[in-house]
Parts: sequence; structure tokens; C-alpha cells
Amino acid sequence: PAPEPVVKKAEKKPGFSFFSSAAAPAKKAPVKKAPVKKAPVKKTPPPAKKKVAAAAAPAPLFQFGGNKKQTPAKRSGTISIRIPKDDAKKAKTAPKDDIPVLKRFKQNDDGSITGVISNSPNFRTGTTITTSPVRKGAKAGMVVKTRSGSKYRLM
Repeated sequence: PAPEPVVKKAEKKPGFSFFSSAAAPAKKAPVKKAPVKKAPVKKTPPPAKKKVAAAAAPAPLFQFGGNKKQTPAKRSGTISIRIPKDDAKKAKTAPKDDIPVLKRFKQNDDGSITGVISNSPNFRTGTTITTSPVRKGAKAGMVVKTRSGSKYRLM
């Protein structure tokens, strides 16, 4: 007859495991440390406060255009806005009437006018239209009448 195999049990070695405390390592005996003597601490008075000058603006990361020194702009409590004279004319509003308004208009060679309309019951505001011919020499501020009888205020 054949001999039976011999099964050896594995010895448990001390080690670390996240899953059980059985494999936790044996605790070592605490080691006593010699007492440490501390040197006496000398108290020093706080340093005198210095007057700090206004902080300078940080240097720009990139400089295009040479080494020109930038000076900070002086700021005041008010804001001033300049409106060019051409924009001041545009800021005027049309009188409260039922005459459609043509803005950004141009008189064509045939006498018709092309522009952006508003205040019209027949067209959406912002639509570009071309009228039937009117008299030559149409200027902003005028109310023109076409040959078909329509009136337009030119702005």
C-alpha cells in the first residue's frame, strides 16, 4: 500500500492586516526616554512698527512695447462720460406721433430711401426697408412723403 501524504499546518507569522486583528503584530514594550531639559526663553520686546509706504503696483507679467514705466492713474470720486457730438444727435427721441421713423437711412439714386424702420404698424421694428421715391435732398430731422402717400420721419 501507498503511504498517506502528510499535511503540515502553516505557522502564523506576525504581520499587518486590514481585515482582522488576529494577524496584528505583537506590541513592543514601551521605551523610556531620558527627560529633555529646555533652555530658558528670553522675552524680547515686539519690534517697533514702521510706517509702510503705499504699495507699488505689481510688475506686469508680460511687457509689449518696451520698458516704459507705468504710472498709476489718479482716481477721483466722480465718473465723467464724454459723448461725441454725433452721438448726441442720435440720443434725441422722435416726437410722440404715429409717423414711422427711418434710422441709418440713405437716399438712393432713384430718390427712394433705404433705412431701418421703427414705430410702424406695417413693419417689425429693426427691419430694413426701401421706400418709394421721395424728393431729392432728404436730410435727418425731415418728415418725407412718398409718391404713394406714406410719411416717414428721418433720424
